[in-house]
Amino acid sequence: MTTAPPAISIILPCHNLGAHIGAAIASLQAQDFTDFEALVIEDGSTDDSLAAIRASARDDPRFRLITQAHQGLSVARSTGLEAARAPVIGFLDGDDAFAPGFLSAHFHELTQSRAGWTASALTLTWPDGRRNDHPAIHGSTPEDDTPRWIDLTDARTVARLFPSVWNKLYRRELIGATRFIPGALYEDHPFFWTLACKAGRIRYLPQPLYHYRRGRAGQITDRADDAIFQQLDRLREVTRIIRASPLRHRDQGLSQLATRLIHERLEPPGPPALKSRFVTEAARLMAEEGLVWDRAGAHDIRPAPAPQLDPRMRLSVLILAPPGTDPGPTLQALDVQELPVWEHRTVTARRAIDTLLTQHPSLSGTWLAVLRAGDLPAPDWALRALETAQAQGASCVITPARHESGTEPLDMGILPLPEHPAAPDPAMLVLHRPALATLPEALRHLPDPVAALTLAALLPSTGTGPDPTLTLAPRKQEPLAPLAQSLAQSTLCPLPQSTRASLFAQLAQIRMACAPSKAQRLAIALRAGIARRRARLPAPLCGPEIGPVLRFCLGGKRL
Repeated sequence: MTTAPPAISIILPCHNLGAHIGAAIASLQAQDFTDFEALVIEDGSTDDSLAAIRASARDDPRFRLITQAHQGLSVARSTGLEAARAPVIGFLDGDDAFAPGFLSAHFHELTQSRAGWTASALTLTWPDGRRNDHPAIHGSTPEDDTPRWIDLTDARTVARLFPSVWNKLYRRELIGATRFIPGALYEDHPFFWTLACKAGRIRYLPQPLYHYRRGRAGQITDRADDAIFQQLDRLREVTRIIRASPLRHRDQGLSQLATRLIHERLEPPGPPALKSRFVTEAARLMAEEGLVWDRAGAHDIRPAPAPQLDPRMRLSVLILAPPGTDPGPTLQALDVQELPVWEHRTVTARRAIDTLLTQHPSLSGTWLAVLRAGDLPAPDWALRALETAQAQGASCVITPARHESGTEPLDMGILPLPEHPAAPDPAMLVLHRPALATLPEALRHLPDPVAALTLAALLPSTGTGPDPTLTLAPRKQEPLAPLAQSLAQSTLCPLPQSTRASLFAQLAQIRMACAPSKAQRLAIALRAGIARRRARLPAPLCGPEIGPVLRFCLGGKRL
């Protein structure tokens, strides 16, 4: 008499997990869904795993023990797939556990929705007893407890899902002939992506139904030895799978996947030389496959290796340090950037834009900035600028600053112009080096504030937001008269005269805000009015940022 197959086959590999396998088996025995078989694949353990399996399973007829010489997790899982009898398949690692409702919840969704597979959130458990839930979707925020479909036709969406085999339930026909690569580590990735490209969607359960143990000695995810290089082998295999698929946004999804996987392999503590070799090999793979560093807004991914992995994330900084100035504080601020500065060079020049346009061919960074000795970029200054540039496709990024001159700090954001963003100081600009080669040579001869405004007008520009990420040291101010003359007469700037008049008003207002006394502010307003008239700039239309005293002296009108 032939016994009817169970509804679900659970594949439970075990190698040297004598201290944990009993708890994994107990979690299966505690399931409120009982129509399953458990295939325990004893993979040549050298500890007491075999005895622990026999003691835990005892006379439970649902458990079947399969022993084999040690061949690794991939072969053990494939052995289980060959032996499984049920039309539905699940995986449980020997050091993890199912929540009591794992099988019933997954099986219900699988059958009611007619899905090819299901996935659920999980609980991370730590040796010290800590537990925290994770949606098993990178960057996901908590939603309601209602199961939902996740579309898998966009590679960027697939890249956010945990590729692990164990928080899922599968129909046998979806798996088909797909197996794990013998001897491979990180073997979940090709298996998962093969099924994702085939399935088109997955049914997701937001409840944390799988208990994943972290911090166990010898765990693959915490390896810090030559085994981590196998992650790059899996990434190459997944690249071939994705490139041959109909998924949308394949290259972007691949870049986001590569960024995360490289980050994960660099997270565990390990020898610096090993990590350096790994980054070098990862950079070679990304260049060969045309991938870029893209953390897709995921703040858990550390940006430290980005400049080595992707030339687009390389920032060169010039520091203007004329005699008598100290670049030390600026250098210290650059040394603690979240996104490491690719190179920096200290020069004794005084003029920022002239120096930048002269020296940029000798710099190797893809992006350039020019600071003055004493300027203090915040730790996220470089990261925010370059990530904004990549997201917006800009050639010029404006980083709002704070000026420490005067009676109190002054926030210097992007100047409020309708046509384009503008910056009143060259240090607020982060520029795409290839774009500088297209700019007119005559820009070098304009005063720095006018040259900075012109640069932002000539290049596709964007800003990083309202919050200052740069503190400007005190500057020797350009006289207002030549600023007005340059704005009025420059043939390089594509802005209409009315906009140039507005820019001059804003430069004068910043100058006033930095002045320490009322008398000095009044004197600046008077000089600004005289300079505007002599340069024959039109009277400006003044927004609310221009005070009444300066507006009166300039002969301006409120917008």
